[in-house]
Amino acid sequence: MTLKIQSIAEKGNLERERVVTRVVKPIDVGEYVLMCTGFANGSVNTGVVATFWFPDKDVNTGDLVVLYTKAGNPSEKQLDGGRKAHFFYWGKNSPLWAPAERGVVLLHAPVWESKSTSEV
Repeated sequence: MTLKIQSIAEKGNLERERVVTRVVKPIDVGEYVLMCTGFANGSVNTGVVATFWFPDKDVNTGDLVVLYTKAGNPSEKQLDGGRKAHFFYWGKNSPLWAPAERGVVLLHAPVWESKSTSEV
């Protein structure tokens, strides 16, 4: 994968809680979906708590992609060495990551299909 989970910071503190990922090679971060899932017996499970699909945005090697749990407006910040930090916001009203029985899943999903329920 070209986007790697680095950390979940400030678990339980809504104002600062965030998932930090690092870009391994240039990508469109819109090809990635991050999920908060259940976690039991040493593994994530299908108990999906919340899902965030990143919007389309080109990011470069060494950049950070940071997803805050709280509401906010997407932004970016210049870092040393020409790298950037790209900030996204989930819009949640309470923290997601404090319970020990939660896991994080990052999916690379460049190909997908959707239909309205009225179409199928």
